[in-house]
Amino acid sequence: MAEAASSPDPRRRKVLRAALWGGGLAGVGAVAGITAKRLASDPPAPKRPPLGPEFTYDVTRFQTSDPSLIRWREVTRFVSGFERPRNLAVAGSSRPGATILVCGDGGIHRFDAEGMALDTCGIEGSVHAIAQLPDGRILAAVAGRVLVFGSDWKPLAEWALPDVLPVSLAVGEKRIYLADATGRVVRVLDLDGRTLEVIGQRDPEQGIEGFVVPSPYFGVRLAPDGLLRIANPGKHRIEAWTLDGSFELAWGRPSYAVDGFCGCCNPVSFALLPDGGFVTGEKGLPRVKTYDIHGSFTGLVAGPEAFPEYIKAAQAGTPKAASAGIHVAVDAGGRVLILDAIGGTVRIMERKEDSDG
Repeated sequence: MAEAASSPDPRRRKVLRAALWGGGLAGVGAVAGITAKRLASDPPAPKRPPLGPEFTYDVTRFQTSDPSLIRWREVTRFVSGFERPRNLAVAGSSRPGATILVCGDGGIHRFDAEGMALDTCGIEGSVHAIAQLPDGRILAAVAGRVLVFGSDWKPLAEWALPDVLPVSLAVGEKRIYLADATGRVVRVLDLDGRTLEVIGQRDPEQGIEGFVVPSPYFGVRLAPDGLLRIANPGKHRIEAWTLDGSFELAWGRPSYAVDGFCGCCNPVSFALLPDGGFVTGEKGLPRVKTYDIHGSFTGLVAGPEAFPEYIKAAQAGTPKAASAGIHVAVDAGGRVLILDAIGGTVRIMERKEDSDG
């Protein structure tokens, strides 16, 4: 009969485990001791000299404009009625009958063409964009929906747009173009709010890179030439697209120079001038500028020195300054309207040669 295998003595197992653990700890201690000796014997790391002035992030030299470039002057200014206004629009085709709509947290204020307060529409939440349809209906864009009112502010409809942050509106005779900062696309709606298609959806196979929208500023306008103009703020340019979603061309470049767009995302807003040119608004370094129909810089409407409260808030690092943009609109007479989100005011500007008579 085969002899049964004997089991190890439990006491022997304990002794072996103790020896192994002791040896391991001794090894770790030895390594730690050697490392400590090496660290103690190593010379101290040399101190790096401070960075020179060329590495200092300083934009103060860009905060003063060449006076010869400022070709507009302020003719009036009025209080928006909001602590934090968000956008503005001109409603009405004729200059004498036009009204100015300003939206913000809590609703919309309406003013006449010279800035006299007319009436108010209270809306729960923040209104990010406004527009008036050819039939007189007024659209108010809030997160996830568009509210529709009559010209007397009577509620008419509510268009649900789940997961959409509409921050700019452009209207045509049969279509509405809505810039969605969440989806980073322009949504095409019919006049009853039904989504028909989207423009700019990223599609590498079709060569569509998509829009770069780091912050909730994303402008869209319908130009007289029948093309959409859409700001691509992360790429510092304005693009032209056909109404069926084909990219045509773009202009603009990243630069702190007066003819470029700086920061993470500019321009934050733009509008079309009667001659086909553009007026743009920026954040970070607050500037309002004009460009011709081809995108060549033509002058300043207002430079950074025109917004001292903005500069002061930016230097103090307040969150409001970091997120506030300069919104612009143009009325039928070619005047430029500037919405100053820090100062809470609207300025009406005319070309110097126009106001000089």
